[in-house]
Amino acid sequence: MISPTHTTSLAHPANTMATVRSSQFCVRKLVAQLPMMAGCEAAGLRARTQPWDRNFERLGRLETNGNLKYSPMRVRATTSLGSGGLARALSGVRMPASSGWERAQLQKSRPSFAAQAVAQDGAVDADGEESTDEIEFLPDVLAGYNAAVKILVTEQSPDWINPWQTRTAHRRMGSGVLIARKGEPMPGSNGDITDTHIVLTAAHVIANSTFIQVQLSDSPDRHMGRVCAVLHECDLALIAIDEDNSFEDVTPMSLAKPGTLPSLRDKVHVLGFPVGGDEVSITEGVVSRVEVQTYSHSHTRALAVTVDAAVNSGNSGGPVVSTVTGELIGIAFQGYAGSHVENQGHMVPVPLVHHFLEGVARGNPRLPSLGVHLQLLQSPVLRRSLKMREGEHTGVLISRVDTGASSRGVLFPGDVVMRIDGLPIANDGSCVLYHRRLALISNVQRRFVGDKVPLQILRNGEEMEVEITLAPPSLLVPRGQYDVRPPFLLVGGLLFQPLSLEFLQSWGDLKDAPVHLVEEYYSSAVEEERREVVCLTQVLQDEVNLGYFWESIGLEVVTHVNDQPVASIQRLVELLDDAINAADQEFVTLKLGRGRVPQCVVLEVAKLAEADLRIRTRYNIPKPRSDHFMPAKWLEELDA
Repeated sequence: MISPTHTTSLAHPANTMATVRSSQFCVRKLVAQLPMMAGCEAAGLRARTQPWDRNFERLGRLETNGNLKYSPMRVRATTSLGSGGLARALSGVRMPASSGWERAQLQKSRPSFAAQAVAQDGAVDADGEESTDEIEFLPDVLAGYNAAVKILVTEQSPDWINPWQTRTAHRRMGSGVLIARKGEPMPGSNGDITDTHIVLTAAHVIANSTFIQVQLSDSPDRHMGRVCAVLHECDLALIAIDEDNSFEDVTPMSLAKPGTLPSLRDKVHVLGFPVGGDEVSITEGVVSRVEVQTYSHSHTRALAVTVDAAVNSGNSGGPVVSTVTGELIGIAFQGYAGSHVENQGHMVPVPLVHHFLEGVARGNPRLPSLGVHLQLLQSPVLRRSLKMREGEHTGVLISRVDTGASSRGVLFPGDVVMRIDGLPIANDGSCVLYHRRLALISNVQRRFVGDKVPLQILRNGEEMEVEITLAPPSLLVPRGQYDVRPPFLLVGGLLFQPLSLEFLQSWGDLKDAPVHLVEEYYSSAVEEERREVVCLTQVLQDEVNLGYFWESIGLEVVTHVNDQPVASIQRLVELLDDAINAADQEFVTLKLGRGRVPQCVVLEVAKLAEADLRIRTRYNIPKPRSDHFMPAKWLEELDA
């Protein structure tokens, strides 16, 4: 309850003050000052008041780190301006905190504020008759901030150089937000009731986790959590907390509508626990950019929003909240590491959050891909050569279709994609989506794997309608691999692994990694006989491989086994097992090469089984191959 002797004051740019004692349950003097503010007097605004219990409604408060307290209130006024005019007239009015009271801030020149004005007794007629409007001040945007949680994770990453072992476990901290309590509907699930408490966070916070705890702000208690869904591509994850009463006093944070994207200069609050603090930190900023960007966690291109609020270590996974509605509009996930950039943070926007939640309910949250390589058509000469009519045709040119892609057999090199799912594609590869111009990939990624999508194309000057079934992307060199163990094969002291970005990152920076492997990462694509790049990554010296040295054959790409092409490491395992199991096979021959410069490695089959046990004992390797592959028959008797 508010103290009956409590006082407050209302200020405006001209420092006009009015004092009201709430013990009188009256706001006559307070509202009487409104016509003097922000040009309202010239507009003919006249205010009237009604008893406190009807027109001022205290709905709660929550203090931020800056000691600002917000509280919603309603002011009933008589005006000839109408709702929008009154909202504009009130622009700039603010209420300072006084003696423990709340401070309420009216956002300047905000269309959303005008929308808060709700007509009560009618509208302004043609004769300028008075109408009575009720203005609802901004909602209590801080009331739901206790839904922000701190996440404490123990993680253990695999060793991509020595793939049979893991790195030392260590702890890290991040942030998250409660979006559903046990027994309540799960967002994005068409009303399905969740049987656990659900926390939304960033995928990199829980990547490779072995132990997870969740802690509320200013709470000494930590609750056990487990990962129940993750999508590394757009850096989102869900944590389930099974304890019954752990969040009974916490209100889950509401999500903005699926198609909501903030406008430039919209104010936001970034919540989280940077540098491991126990109390939630709230930083304020504005939206400075909305575009497709590269997610550092997965190296995937997807829609992202840039804000000028600081996103520091520990903020990742925390909610980004609209200061107008108090709704979650994004999840903080990365910031610039360079010292030349300050106050630049990024958030996963709420359309991708809803896509992830709905994808989880469907059973497959992955982002789809067309599986094509595109060329922009900003050259008028190139457009004319493709028989595109100026002013009528726009689009992008297909230069390559990946093997196994959703577009395989439907789209072909030389086709011009003009529309995707009904949206026109510009010559620069953009389309208008969410009321702004974005890269066309954002249009594809709003659909789901398995969806059928119509495309309008131009083929040899003829317009055509085609339909493709979307599939996840297929990459020759995988990237963004987490919560997995690296596949490997050890034969005759030779260690084979599929090339991946994680393996290349073992050199620290890609510029320090082997050039021919970096080129495979950037330039190569999946082909029918080449679905992975299989590399010889180590040579463990033994009698069975005398004469072959790391300096001469290390990091070479395996192309053939006994003249059979190696399309993947799975195929390499099969070819080697077949060769070694063959009764008449004396040697097994592997062809290695960088580009067009081949080399040859020959191993004696009869000595491989005995050498395998000797090498594993000598180098403390527990098994000759990862669990991705079936055990070799030629090793079973020796292991026994």
